[in-house]
Parts: sequence; structure tokens; C-alpha cells
Amino acid sequence: RAGRTRLFTLVVFGGLLLAIDTGSVAGQVVPSVSCEKCHDNPSFLAGLVPRNDALRVSDSLLQDGAHSTLRCLDCHTGAGEGYPHRSTGTLSCGMCHETESADWNASIHAVDEAAADAPTCIGCHGSAHTVYRSSDRKAPTHALNVAATCGRCHNDPEIIGTYFMAPEGAQARVAVRDYYQTVHGAALTRSGLTLSATCNDCHESHRVLPADSSESSVNRQHIAGTCGSCHVGILEVYEAGSAHGAAYRAGRRSPEGLDAPACIDCHSAHQVVRAAETEWFVGSSYKCGACHQELWDSYLETYHGQVTRLGFGLTAKCSDCHTPHNMRPASDLQSSVHPINLIETCSRCHPKANARFVQYYAHGNPRDRRGFPLLYWPWLFMTTLLIGVWSFFGLHSLLWFSGLAFEKRKQARQRKGTPPPRS
Repeated sequence: RAGRTRLFTLVVFGGLLLAIDTGSVAGQVVPSVSCEKCHDNPSFLAGLVPRNDALRVSDSLLQDGAHSTLRCLDCHTGAGEGYPHRSTGTLSCGMCHETESADWNASIHAVDEAAADAPTCIGCHGSAHTVYRSSDRKAPTHALNVAATCGRCHNDPEIIGTYFMAPEGAQARVAVRDYYQTVHGAALTRSGLTLSATCNDCHESHRVLPADSSESSVNRQHIAGTCGSCHVGILEVYEAGSAHGAAYRAGRRSPEGLDAPACIDCHSAHQVVRAAETEWFVGSSYKCGACHQELWDSYLETYHGQVTRLGFGLTAKCSDCHTPHNMRPASDLQSSVHPINLIETCSRCHPKANARFVQYYAHGNPRDRRGFPLLYWPWLFMTTLLIGVWSFFGLHSLLWFSGLAFEKRKQARQRKGTPPPRS
């Protein structure tokens, strides 16, 4: 009886040890293994393949990353059957990251999945063993590293020549290069401001779609909301009552057939500069003229417009008078160019502006007799006077020089002793 008791004790104890040393993989109980015994053993790995760097994975490597809570068998589902491994299982990030995987499969990057140089999870996030959260400075997806990560493809001459040489790839060819020169890129690279917009803030992280896709975050239908996710206050002003915001929501077009302006029409997608720079001041008015051609032509007739043509940024531009984002019709009481607000608007540049000063025609057309008679008649008089004076003195000068030439020829003949011709 005592022997039976000892045998029963050994069976129970052995069962407990076996239960402690087992793990569950894909619904099957298999012996747990210590992967580090082999995969952190240089001597063992040296005899397997010529280059075994990818096979060497230490426990500390995993513990430092975002996957520190995972076990090897969570990803390498087929490795639990023991060594030698007939299969390590299907490695799919989508097993855990279902939403991100679905977004990537719907993206433009997934189209080229079969290509060796197509962007994949590992290509952007790094090896599965060294995946870091985007908040970690070492992560390729950290805000300070995103542009460089995207630049591996979008700055690579070979990839550019293979995929982006078609007309629709013009933006992709220079996107990252131009980004570093923008106010967003400078804020990241020069000032280290991680709050500044980078590639994935505008194009999304995984569901990257071309701009002509109706579901793209950079499509015209969604661009105001995309930019407004950071520029909240400006979006509120733009949508609250501005003429551009109302036209944008209604899908209206200009007389020239152009779409209502969205953020990228005035600021450019990958060439955004600071609004305080002269380049912006001079260029912004030309962009307004693309839609408001008639008003642009009349602006160029004024002192402000003529100085702008010379490339100076200190004179009043469209946004100085109409405001950058809250532009409203002149009939709107809240408009900066409504008659009751003109003194305040002009006083920003002309502190002594008064009621008589603001009677200045900012867009007066001197050729419009009915619309601007006070400009038309002086313009007609001065133009006629100018043409008359130049014509008179031009004819006078022509006759004068003709007479001088005749006299010189006459004197030359007299010196030679030839009689002058009869008149």
C-alpha cells in the first residue's frame, strides 16, 4: 500500500511539473521553450546559415520595444512544435493590428505589395523585434523621424524613376524634399517642435490614398478638415461665415471655372511658407487673382498693386484688407471692407486714416465710365493731354531734326562749290 501511495505522489508531482512547463499555442498544449537558448547563442547560430544576424534575438531586445508583453510563440505560431522548426507559422501583424492592417490593404502602398521595395509594416516600423511606439524617439514613426522614413522611398532616385515619373506622380517626386523647406518642416528639423505637421498627419499613417480619391484625407472635399485638425481656430473662422468657406461647402466655382478655394490653393501642399515672409505677401495676391481676375487687374492699377509688381511686400495685399480667412462680401456688416469698418481696416497701415481717406477706390477702374465717373473723366483728360503733348512735341522734334539735316546737306554742298538745288 505504501508503494502505491509513493507511485501516486510521483504521478501527481510529475503532472504538476508538466503543467507548469507547458504553453498553449493555437489551442494545443505544447511544451514551452526557451527561445533565447538558441537564438541568443552565437556559437549555435554560426553553424546554421552564413548570415545569422536576423536569427539572433535576445530577450532584452524585445523587452525594450512595444512588443515587450508578447511571447515568441504569439507571432511564430508554428515554432512551438520544437526544434528543428518545420515552420514558424504565418507572420501577420494583422493578427493583432486588425484596423491598421485593413487600412494599409486599402492604401495606395498595398497596390505594390508584390514589389520588393513596397512599403510594408517592417519597412516603416522596423523589425518586429525592434518595434517602438511612435512616442519613442528611436521609432522610425516618431514625429522627428517620419519625413526621413517616408523619404526612403520618396527621396530615392531609383524608386522615383520607377514609380513616380508619370504626370500624376509630380508631387510624389518632390514631396519630401520640398517639405523640409516649409514652415512645417522647419519647425520640426530646426526648432524640434513635434507638434508640427508631418507626412502622416496629413496623409494618415496607414490609409494613404491619392488626392483624387474621394476617401483621401488630402482630397479637396476633406482638406479643410485635415488642416483644421491642427489649425482649429482658423477652420472655425473659415467655416463660420467667410465667402470662401460658404462657396467651398456648396461646391461653387469661380467665373473662370475654378473650385472654391481650400487651404492648399492659397498655401500650397508641400510649399507652405510663413505668412510673415515677403515671398508669401507677394505671391498670395497673385493667387487671389487666379479667381478674381477683374479685381486683380484693377488692383494692379493702384499704387498698392504697382509696388507689389515690383516685388515689395510692405504694401497692402488682398489679405491685408479682406483678412486672410474671414473674407466676406463688402455688403456684410462684419466684413473688414464694409463702409463702417474701413477706417479701422485702413488704420492698420495708415494710423491717421479718416472718413475722407477711406473714400479711396481700392479697385477703381478708370475705364469704367458708369461705375467710376470721378475716375473716368480725369483719366480721359490726362490721357488725352499726355497723348496730345507727346504727339505735338514728337512732330515738332521730327520737323526740327529734319530741318537740321537739310541745313547740314545744304552747307556741305556750298563748301564743295555746287549750287544748291532749286526748290
